[in-house]
Amino acid sequence: MKVHVIFAHPLRDSLAARLHEVVVESLKAAGHEVDDLDLYADGFDPVLSAEDRHEYHDISINRRRVAGYVERLESCDALVLCHPVWNFGWPAILKGYFDRVFLPDVSFKLRDGQLSPGLTNIRKLATVTTYGSKRWRAWVLGDAPRRNATRFLRVVCNPRVKVQYHALYDMNNVTPAEAEAYVEKVRAAMLRF
Repeated sequence: MKVHVIFAHPLRDSLAARLHEVVVESLKAAGHEVDDLDLYADGFDPVLSAEDRHEYHDISINRRRVAGYVERLESCDALVLCHPVWNFGWPAILKGYFDRVFLPDVSFKLRDGQLSPGLTNIRKLATVTTYGSKRWRAWVLGDAPRRNATRFLRVVCNPRVKVQYHALYDMNNVTPAEAEAYVEKVRAAMLRF
């Protein structure tokens, strides 16, 4: 299976970077082809410009500035996101990726007034993330990152998409042993992916 991994964290020495490395290594060890995209290293521009927004609904030209990213997304069988949760949301660069790349006729199709998923090639979807917050606080606030990953992304993929969500909450207060246990949980999940 071809797995597109999207990583969003600026620091190479972060737990997120370690998790990203484990995800990629484990998927490859499981025999998958991995298309790894590090948004920061790639210099991805997350800003949806006035011109981008003006062209958003024109499917003849709306992907021209992000065509390479769209091609990568459309050529995969599975998608794995690796990122931290910041301010109860995706990092700005990842949110900008969705704003710029999940375009009409890419992430959704609109035909005769009816919406349908655009990324039906994606049959597996996983998120590997960390929160500074405790789980109960995220729950009270609606846990938007979890909902986005398990609901929003689900509806633009294949109707039978299998979804996984791996989260380490309260990461600033876990012990090194607890952090390592989470890394190993992620490794096992990606080896089974």
